[in-house]
Amino acid sequence: MFRINTNMLAINGQRNLFRTANDLSKSMERLTSGLRINRASDDAAGLTVSELMRSQISGSKQANQNISQALTLLQVADGGLEQVGGMLRRLKELAIQSADGTLNATNRSGISLEAAALIAEIDRIAETTTFNGVSLISSAGTGSTNFTFYLGDGSASIDSADQQAGVNIKGINFLAGGTGSIGDTLVALTVADFLSQVSAAALVSAADTAVNNVAQIRTELGAFSNRLSRSQINIQTIMENTMNAESIVRDADFAAEASAMTRAQILTQSGISMLSQANLIPQQALALLQF
Repeated sequence: MFRINTNMLAINGQRNLFRTANDLSKSMERLTSGLRINRASDDAAGLTVSELMRSQISGSKQANQNISQALTLLQVADGGLEQVGGMLRRLKELAIQSADGTLNATNRSGISLEAAALIAEIDRIAETTTFNGVSLISSAGTGSTNFTFYLGDGSASIDSADQQAGVNIKGINFLAGGTGSIGDTLVALTVADFLSQVSAAALVSAADTAVNNVAQIRTELGAFSNRLSRSQINIQTIMENTMNAESIVRDADFAAEASAMTRAQILTQSGISMLSQANLIPQQALALLQF
C-alpha cells in the first residue's frame, strides 16, 4: 500500500542519517582536538575524574618548580658558607703562625692585617649572600632564619603540614674587631690577639670551633638538599603517572576514532543514497493513476 502524505521510509532514513552525521561530527571533532572528552556531555563521569587529575598535575608542576627554586636557594647559601669556612680555616692558620716563637712584632702586625681583612670579608659575604632579595646566612641579630617550602601538589586529601618542609639556616655575624656569632654560638677571633704569641695560641681552638660550626651548618643544608632532591623525584613520578592516567581518560584513541569516522562516512553516504531512494518510492503511486 502506497502512502504519500507520510513517507515512513524517508523519515526512518532521516533519523538514521541524523544519528550517523552526529557520530561523524564527534569523530572528526575528537580527531582534530586529540581529545575524547571535549564537553561534559561526552563523558560526565570521565570529565570529573580528568579535571581532578588535571588539578593534581598543575599542582605537581608548580611543586616541582618550587623544589627546583628551593634547591637553588640552598646552593647559594652553601656557596657563601663554603667561602666563609675557607676564610675561617685561613684564620686558624694565621693564629698558629702567629703563635710561633720565630715571628717578631712586625710579622704579627702583618698577620693581624690579613686577619682583619678576612673577618671583614666574612661579615660582608654573610650580609650579601642573598636569593631573590632574601638574606640567607646573615644572622641579623636573630641567630638563624627559617625557610618553609611547599612541596606537595595541593590535594585536599593531604594535610597542609605534610605538603610543606622547612629548614633553619643558622646565620653568621662578625664585628670589625673579630667578635661575633655563628648561629647561636658566640665566636671571638679578636684581631688584636693576633699581635701576641700567647693570645694567638688561644685563638687556634676558637678558629677551629668556628670552622666546625660552619661545617655543621653546611651538613644540615646538605642533608635537607638531599631530602628535597628525593622529594622532587617523587613529585615528578607522581606527575608522570597522573598525566598517563589523565590521558587514558580524556585523550582520543586515534586508531579507534579513525575507524569510527570511516564507518560513519560510509553510513552517511549510504544513508544519503537510501534517503534519495525513499523519496522516489512514493512517485510509484502515480502508476496507479494511469489509464
